Amino acid sequence: MQGDWSLMGSALSAGMVAFLNPCGFALLPSYISHYLGGRAHLRRERWWERALQGLALGGAVSAGFFTVFLLLGIAVSLVGTALGAYFPWAAMLLGLGLMALGIFTLGGRELALPLSFQVRSSSQGLLFYYLYGISYAIASCGCTLPIFMIYVVRPIFTVGPLNGLLNFIAYALGMTLMMLLLSVSIAYSKGSLDRSLPLRQAVIGASIPVVIVLVLMWSQPQLSTSWGAAFSGTNRIFLSLFALALPALLFFQIRHWERATQWLNGLLLIAAGGYLIYYQIFEYGVLR
Repeated sequence: MQGDWSLMGSALSAGMVAFLNPCGFALLPSYISHYLGGRAHLRRERWWERALQGLALGGAVSAGFFTVFLLLGIAVSLVGTALGAYFPWAAMLLGLGLMALGIFTLGGRELALPLSFQVRSSSQGLLFYYLYGISYAIASCGCTLPIFMIYVVRPIFTVGPLNGLLNFIAYALGMTLMMLLLSVSIAYSKGSLDRSLPLRQAVIGASIPVVIVLVLMWSQPQLSTSWGAAFSGTNRIFLSLFALALPALLFFQIRHWERATQWLNGLLLIAAGGYLIYYQIFEYGVLR
């Protein structure tokens, strides 16, 4: 039993590392900018309401990539790793979809998908973020498939189906934890921008997930290595540009310049989609 817990712990760490993969990492800035740039309702909120919104957002995105990796595990078990050759092409299609969403946003519109439970700080339903999670998982598969094979698929055949299932749950929980921490942080940041949350509560709420991530990176060196890989190569250029654009996006949001916010948000989405296509062609070498 001790060995089983050890395997699950490794799978949990692998899921956390896979979240910071360089293939899909470019989608995270677009996720942040799209949420921060969305229109908000100015109802006064309590700190726990904002926390629930962040958990709902992160849970929806997590459910999306949880779905993809579940299907991936089943497919790889049946047909083998040859399926991985198609992921870069799927990622390129996702890049085109992001660019289309950016153009849609430039037109002064927001994509709204109806669902009974809506995120109060946004006109977009959780279904949109579920689909976003699917996109992030598909874009990430090119980099994360080897990790997934080692920590999830292989134990199914070497240790047993039950342990393989538990490893899959641990792997998914690792990715989910990172997504929840990110989403809670940006939900509190959004609360300070739309003034629905006192600034002190927003700063504290946004800082706690960041501190947790820093502690996790300190306690698990492989997370720091994965973070370094995500910031390597041309990723560094794209993320640096986003780092410059984010303060402008926040300034526009504070000043309630909705048109400028939409334009910058749309341009960031187009840039993220274009870079996702670029990464698959020139970094991943899909056309070679």
